Amino acid sequence: MTGKKIIIFGALISLLSFSFFGTAFADNEIAPEKLENIEMDCQSIKQTLKRIQNIDKNTRISIGRSYQNVLGDFITPLNIRLVKNNISNSELSSIQSRFAEARDNFNRNYISYSQEFESLLNIDCKNEPKAFYDQLTKTREKRTEVAASAKKVREIIDEHINEVNKLKNTFEEKK
Repeated sequence: MTGKKIIIFGALISLLSFSFFGTAFADNEIAPEKLENIEMDCQSIKQTLKRIQNIDKNTRISIGRSYQNVLGDFITPLNIRLVKNNISNSELSSIQSRFAEARDNFNRNYISYSQEFESLLNIDCKNEPKAFYDQLTKTREKRTEVAASAKKVREIIDEHINEVNKLKNTFEEKK
């Protein structure tokens, strides 16, 4: 891989990375040499993007299963058991609702990101480098939204763990 291709590959990865602290571009201006690089390396850029898309699909499937397992195997059964045992814990019920909402938000954000990604892949970067770059920016923003929603789900899982530990400590103190 030539030095220029490595730089472009690195730039694509950083543009599309799951960055919680990424910044959006201030404007849509792009240096002419960047447009030329996009035109010249269009085929390798597209190949890299298709690899990223495949990795993203596999990651999404794995994360989706994990979220479903957390809800179906841990959060919901615990809340049902608490209700059956006449133990009231409004915080755990609230967490269950917020988790389901955050998971749905993650799913919506991923679908939106995936659609933007498809739009990006459908642009002929050799003949339309500016449109390609603009769509790349939109796709990156959507990916950042996916990352933020995944972070939110993780925070809610952490809240659930903390609340379960509090509940556990309360039961141990009563023994």
